[in-house]
Parts: sequence; C-alpha cells; structure tokens
Amino acid sequence: MIIIKQHSLIKGAFILMIAGLLNRVLGFILRIILVRIIGDEGLGLFQMVFPIFVTCSIITTLGLPVAISKFVSEEVAQNRYRNALKMFKISLIIVIGSSVLLVSLFVKNTDFIANNLLNDNRTNHILLAITPALFFVSISSILRGFFQGLRVMTPTAISQIIEQIARMTITLLLLLKLMDNSLKSKTLAPAIGTSAGEFVGLLTLAVIFIYYLPQLRKYRDNRKAESTMTILKNLMKFGIPITIGKIVASLMYTIEAMTIPGKLQQIGYSVSEATSLYGQLSGMVLQLVYLPTIITISLSSNLVPAISESLAQNNKHAIRKRAQEAIRLTFYFGLLAVSILFIVPNEICDLFFNHPQSGDVLRIIAIPAIFLYLSQISGGILQGLGEPNLVVKNSVIGLLAELGLIYSIVYFPSTLAFQIITLAIGIRYLIIAFLNFKSISKFVKLKLPINHLFIKPILANTIVFLTLRQIYQIVNYISSNPILSLGTSILMSSLFYFSFLVWTNGISIEDFKKITK
Repeated sequence: MIIIKQHSLIKGAFILMIAGLLNRVLGFILRIILVRIIGDEGLGLFQMVFPIFVTCSIITTLGLPVAISKFVSEEVAQNRYRNALKMFKISLIIVIGSSVLLVSLFVKNTDFIANNLLNDNRTNHILLAITPALFFVSISSILRGFFQGLRVMTPTAISQIIEQIARMTITLLLLLKLMDNSLKSKTLAPAIGTSAGEFVGLLTLAVIFIYYLPQLRKYRDNRKAESTMTILKNLMKFGIPITIGKIVASLMYTIEAMTIPGKLQQIGYSVSEATSLYGQLSGMVLQLVYLPTIITISLSSNLVPAISESLAQNNKHAIRKRAQEAIRLTFYFGLLAVSILFIVPNEICDLFFNHPQSGDVLRIIAIPAIFLYLSQISGGILQGLGEPNLVVKNSVIGLLAELGLIYSIVYFPSTLAFQIITLAIGIRYLIIAFLNFKSISKFVKLKLPINHLFIKPILANTIVFLTLRQIYQIVNYISSNPILSLGTSILMSSLFYFSFLVWTNGISIEDFKKITK
C-alpha cells in the first residue's frame, strides 16, 4: 500500500512541466528586464559566474539527489519505507557537511576565481553575493530527490514556483534601488536575488516535508533497515558517477564561460565586445533554446524513479514502454520548438531582448537544438537503468568535440568566429544524443516506430513552416503590433501542428487520460 498517492510518468511530468513553464516564464521576464537595465555586458558578467555556481552546487550534493530518487523508488516498490527514510537522513547529513565545507572554501577563493579563472575582477562581488545560495540549493535538492523517489511531484513544483517568485521580487526591488549606480553594483541584484530565492524555496520544501513526515512514519514495515555503511556504499557507488557526469555537463558551461570570451579577444575583439557577445549567446540565445527543456527535465525527473522501479521488478516491457513514451513526447514538443526558433528568430530576439541581430545566431543553433532535448531524455533513461557512467563518457566526448571546434576559430576569418562557436555547441548536442541512444540499445531494444514517431510530427511540422511566417506577416500588416503578431502566429501554427497529430493519432486519447490519472 502506498501512503502518498503516486503520479504516473505523464502526470508527474505534466505537473513539473506546468511548474517549470511558470518558472521559466517568470525567469524569462526577469531576464528581459535585466537585459534592458544592465545590458548584454552586465548579463555576460553574471552568466560567467553562474556556471561556477552550478558546478560547486553539483559537488556539494555528490549526485545524491538522483541517487535518492532512484533508490527510494526501488525501496517503495518493495514496501521498504524504513530503509527509504534512512537513506534520506544519511544523504541529508552528508550534503549539509559538504555544503558547509565548500561554502567556506568558496568564500575564501572568490578573488582567485574572478581573476584567474574568469579573468575579470568585476565578477568577484557577484561570486560573494551568490555564495549563500550554494548551501540552500544543496539541501533543497535532497528534499526534491526524496519526493521524486516517492513519485510525488507536487512539492517540487510548488517550491520551484515560490522560489522563482521570491528571486524575481528581490532582484527587481534591488534593481530599482541600484538603478542609478554603476554596472558593477547593478549586477549584484540577480546574484542576491538568486540567494534569496533559494532560501525561500528551501523553507517551502521544509514545511511540506514536515507536513508529510507523520504520514511516512505511520507506515512501518517489519524488515530491518540496512546498515548505515551499506546504504552509504550504495549511495556513493551510484552518486559519484552522477556527480562526475553533472560536473562534466556543468564544466561545458564553465569552460565556455572561460574559453569563448578569451578566444574572441585572441582574434581581435576587445574585453567589452567579447563579454557582450558571450552575454548574447549565453544570456539570450541559449536561454531561448533551453525553454523547451521544461518538458525534457520534467520527463527526465520522472523517468529515473519510474525506470528504476521497473528495473527493480525486472519488468523490461515497462522500461521500454516508459522510455519510448518519453522519447515520443520529447520529439513532438522539441521539433515544434526548434521550428519556431528557426523560422522567426530575429522577431523573437527583438521582442524579448530588443536585440534582433541575435536572431542570426539563434537560427544557427535552432535545428541542432532538437538533439539537446533528446540527449537530456536519453541521459535520464541511462540513469534510470543504473548507468550514469555512460552519460559521463558520452558527455566528455561531446565536450571535447565542441572545444576542438572552438579552438579552431583562430584559423577562420574573424567574421565567422562567433557563428562557428555557436555551431560547435550544436554539434556537441548531436554527438551526446547519438552516443546516449547507442548506449541505451545495449540494455534495452527500443522499438521506435518510424511512422508514429518521425513521419507524423515531420508532416505536422511542415504545416508550421508553411503557416507561421505568413500568419505573422498578415497580423503584423493589420495591427502593426509585434507582440500580437508573434503571439498569434506561434499559437495558430502550434494549434495546426497538434491538431494534425491528434487527427493522425500521433497524440491519442490515452495520452490525455494519463495526465488525469
């Protein structure tokens, strides 16, 4: 008997997707405001710091959030709630200790990081302001991993929304106060806002956990919990490869933050120009590309415990079915997203960031972005199968290929350098996705129907290519309103896209039923 009602794969993903959508919308609004107040140079400074923050937060958690999600789901599948709670307690103690240690080291070395790694002493104060968030986000991730292991996604969804609202509110209030100050002072606002938001998010999760704890304790199984050393060994055995994999993923962004501005300076750009271009790429273009990851991250968060549960029951049919379901939904939504980004990139960048020239870069990376979404979902499948080491290996290969292309820009005309850097990121997506699916095939023989998975969405996508720009031009001619024109054209072409999929049974009634289960 399950104490807390679990969510199905699609419903759990749907809950996280709605929360993620609201979260991204709020975050996107904040980013638009930031671009207009601190400019692409200020945004570039913050974006240089953020990958360092993410990498350190990964180190503090030691891969335990994903490990907790996996092992708790396996324990719950066998009604071993006592063991599940003990795993949670051990993970929480470890992460609190590692967070305190790393935060102390981080505070003492911000000057070194700013001057020697990021090569810009203006980032020093941003690093200090974002430091408290390291502790808060680490503890929050353990609580979220525990709830996801129980297949209960509402606490994660609620905390993410409240966290984003707090971050946005604090950041905007600080920006108003610092409006007439220097760029260096204004870049403090998003860093302090991040720390404040993570603190509020942690408080929210703590309150929800305290509410659920009596229900968890009421259910007692007669089996004795495993020893602390056994649990610790299992957690670390799974968590360490996860940590390495996430560090590799984070290092991609950290290395980009350190390499791209430096390489641009090497071929003749000034420090300010290189920082601005990096701000456009990481703070504008890639943020648009990452918007659809609301779906892939939601699906992946559900896939790990769902596949782990099926693996514990040796149910290969369920593993295959859940994996194929996630891949299908990822391809459907991802294909639509990249088409929109490819067809009207300049209009999107102009509307959101008042920077239409960034649309040229967005168009370059739009098509390979589908492989970003597929690499995320395939990585979740491999983690659910207990093979995080393969995710690490594949990510490293993709990163090396990207770096090779970035370093090669010195051999090309400087006018093509930024486009080659952008293309290099897209090639990394492609390589990782290909290698992930190749790895999955060694464990589970996925049956991906070409007609259902590829032909139908591609035909539906043809409608988007035929209608989106035409609708935009018609509405813009009538109204001369870019917001109305872009919103109407995207909405109508998306409706055509999904209507075609429903009509051809690409999306079935069963899919809608699963959301309400």
